[in-house]
Amino acid sequence: MLRKFKMSLLLSFVLILSMFVSACGGGGSEAGGSEDGKTELRFILNNDSPTLVEQIKEFEQENPDIKVNVEKIPLDQFFEKIETMIAGGRAPDLLYTPVLATQRYANLDLLLDVSGDLSEEEKADFLPSALVSVKNGDKIVGVPHFTDSISVFYNKDLFEKAGVKTPETIDSTWNWEDFAAAAEKVKSANNLKYGVSTGNDVSQFLPFLYQNKGSVLSEDQKSSGINSKSSIESIEYFKSLFDKGLASKESFIGSEKADELFKQGQLPMVITFSGLINSFENDIQDFEYGVTYLPKKEVTATKLGGANIVSFKDTKHPKEAIKLMKYLTSEEKMAEFAAKEGVVPTKTSAQESVDYGDIAGGMKVIINEINSVPEYAVKDFSIPEYLGYKSILTSEMQSVILGEKSPEEAAESMEEQINNSVLKK
Repeated sequence: MLRKFKMSLLLSFVLILSMFVSACGGGGSEAGGSEDGKTELRFILNNDSPTLVEQIKEFEQENPDIKVNVEKIPLDQFFEKIETMIAGGRAPDLLYTPVLATQRYANLDLLLDVSGDLSEEEKADFLPSALVSVKNGDKIVGVPHFTDSISVFYNKDLFEKAGVKTPETIDSTWNWEDFAAAAEKVKSANNLKYGVSTGNDVSQFLPFLYQNKGSVLSEDQKSSGINSKSSIESIEYFKSLFDKGLASKESFIGSEKADELFKQGQLPMVITFSGLINSFENDIQDFEYGVTYLPKKEVTATKLGGANIVSFKDTKHPKEAIKLMKYLTSEEKMAEFAAKEGVVPTKTSAQESVDYGDIAGGMKVIINEINSVPEYAVKDFSIPEYLGYKSILTSEMQSVILGEKSPEEAAESMEEQINNSVLKK
C-alpha cells in the first residue's frame, strides 16, 4: 500500500517537473561489480559540466577499485526520466540534482542519510543557507555542491558618466528608493531608454519579496503567504520600476532579452542570474562591467539556486557513493569547480581558497550576498512546490506589470491558486 502511495506521488511530481522544464540505464539496485572486480557506481548528471566529469575521472584514478559510469540526461528530459527510474526500482547510485528537487525525494524517504558520515567540522564548513536544502528532519540527505543567485550587473562606464557610485559593502547598499533614483540618474545622464531591467523569470522578482520579509508560502509551508502586506508592498515596488519607465516591460514578458541588451551597452543595470558572469566576462568588449549589491528594504536578500549531490538509500554501494560525494565536495575540488564554472562553493573553506582570476571582484560581491540570505528565504524556494507556484507567480506578475491587475488582485489570485492547485488545501 505504501509503495502504491509513493508511486502515485512520484507520478504527480513527474507532471509538475515536466511542466517546469518545458518552461525554462540500470539503477543502484542493478549496479554491482564489473568483470574486473571493480565496484561500479551509476552517477546521473543534469548538466554537461566538463569540470565535474574531469573530477570524476580523477576520482577513479585515485580509487582504482571504483568505476563511475556517468550518464548525462538533457534538462528537458531529466526530471521525467529520473522519476521513471525511481518508480521502476532502477534509481542510480548518485544523482546531481537541482536544490529544489532534493526535498521531494527526501520526503518520500528515498535518499541515503549521510548525517553519520560527515564530521561536525565538515557540517560546520557548509554554508547554513546551503545545508538547509539537504536537511530533512534530523537527517542530512546529501551534500550541497554549489550555489548561485540573482545579482545586479552594471555598466561601469555609464555609471561613471552619470557620476553615480555603487555601494562598496553589503551593509551600505541602496534602499529601494535610492536604487530607483540611481537607475533614473544613469538613464537620464546617458540618454538611455531604461535604467535597469530583468529577464522574464519571476526568480528576479523574488529578492524584492524577501527583502521586505515577504514570502510565497507561510512559515509552516502549508498555505500561501503571498497575500500579505509585506508581499503586496514588494509587488508594488517592483511594478513601480516599470511604471516609471526605468525597467523594460518587454524584457519581463520575454519579447526582449535583457542580458543581450546589457552586453550591447544599452542597459546600465541588469538583474539576472549570477552564473552569467563568465558569459559577460567573455562577451563584453566595449565597456567595463561590474557586480553590485541588490537593494534592501527590511533586510538584504537574494534568491539562491545551485545543485546537491545525493545518493539513493537502495544503493548497494553506500560506502563508495559517500566517498565520491565527499571527494567532489572537498575544499580543493569544490574551489576548482567554482572557479571554472563561475559559481559559489557551498563550503566556507572553499570560498576562501578559490581563485576566480579576472572575475574575482564580481564574485566577492555575489558571495557576500549569498552568505547573507535569511533562512526563511531559502526554505521558501528550496522545495519542490516551487515548481508548481513559479508558473503562477510568473503569469500573475506579468499581469501586474502590463497593468491588467492591481498588486492586491494579483496577490489574492496567487494565494487562491497556490492553495488550491499547488498545496491542494
